[in-house]
Amino acid sequence: MAEQLGSGARALGIVAPLAELVWALADLERRLTLGLSVALSEENTTMDQWRILEALDRLDSPTMGELAEVSGMANASLSRTVDSLEDSASAFRLPTATDRRRITVHLSDRGRQRLARIREIVSAWGQTIEHRLGADAVTALVEAAGTAARALEDTPRKP
Repeated sequence: MAEQLGSGARALGIVAPLAELVWALADLERRLTLGLSVALSEENTTMDQWRILEALDRLDSPTMGELAEVSGMANASLSRTVDSLEDSASAFRLPTATDRRRITVHLSDRGRQRLARIREIVSAWGQTIEHRLGADAVTALVEAAGTAARALEDTPRKP
């Protein structure tokens, strides 16, 4: 499987190991995202909506800025996603009591029910992927990705 994932990079003449890793991870992410997107469509939910519902469940009345930071989404995309969650009565926004200009986002009861159904879908999808890859491979991938993400957390970025 590693050869398949890195084959796009090699076909383009990219032979540096880290460059091949970037290509392989991008291909893996694309394949996983596509499969999960199809699964989430059962609940008429997008990946971004699922991520925001999960964040709302884990955070205590986050502001839009906090949601943007946690999700990594651009403000415009985040606003559209929260708008769609409001339209489906899954979430709602409220101004804070201390500063009415600051808006917090909350998970509604309907949103909690929706998230429970989504988690069942995600769990079933995850079991399918684990069956195809093997539990050891999934564990190794998750651990390696987490280790790499933590190690690169403070990597300087170009302004």
